[in-house]
Amino acid sequence: MMYYINKIIGWIFSPLAIMFLGLGLGCCLHRIGGFFAKLGSWIIGVTVVSVWIVSCGITTRFIGSSLERPYEREGLMHGSIECLPHADAIVLLGGGVGAHKKCKAPELFSSADRVWQAAKLYNTKKDTMAGLKIFCTGGGSEYATIPLLVDFGVPHDSIWFSEKPRNTEEEATIIKSVLQDLNTTPRVWLVTSAWHMSRAKSLFEHAGFEVIPVPTDFEMSSAVERDIEIGDFFPDAESLQRNSYAIKEWVGRLGYWILGK
Repeated sequence: MMYYINKIIGWIFSPLAIMFLGLGLGCCLHRIGGFFAKLGSWIIGVTVVSVWIVSCGITTRFIGSSLERPYEREGLMHGSIECLPHADAIVLLGGGVGAHKKCKAPELFSSADRVWQAAKLYNTKKDTMAGLKIFCTGGGSEYATIPLLVDFGVPHDSIWFSEKPRNTEEEATIIKSVLQDLNTTPRVWLVTSAWHMSRAKSLFEHAGFEVIPVPTDFEMSSAVERDIEIGDFFPDAESLQRNSYAIKEWVGRLGYWILGK
């Protein structure tokens, strides 16, 4: 039930939902006439302006890059992972890859950096850690994540995967059930997108893990490193997607904070 509640709340606060709900409500009120017509016009105007703002590149500088800022000094985006402290396993969070199941062909999306980072971490640490495994989840694991990890030099028997988890909270719960026999408080290298790391780290810690962040996919910071241009003040699809991720993260943080997680 909690999974579906999270999905509904996340959708309600998404830019596209705000657009549909705002325009729909505004049009309905406008048809009533009188005071409601003015209220409807005001709601439509606010909705259009809000969607415009959240679809602009300039907005990423305010709501997106701050998600990644705590991890920019980790140095891990440059591959400096040799000095990471010891851990029991690598946890690679799902996302960034998919699969065309009929063709058994992988599809790589903007967060596919996670797979590369996990493989690099494994290849760096395998000689000093016998039996090191990568725990990965997600519907694309069998036809995308696993073949990619193998192509990057990770042995198939060093990969554990499950398609059951539907979100980060369920990923933490299922992986903990597997690792708790190894260690009461498993220490893991957590690999996920930098913009998702803070929320993911909190959920894994709440599930009983000791977490060493291994962030990657600094797409928010990469988008704002260049000089501001006039185009940053006009809507575009890429900015809308990035800012939608950012809004989802902030709403998720707020929701789990309210729940004490």
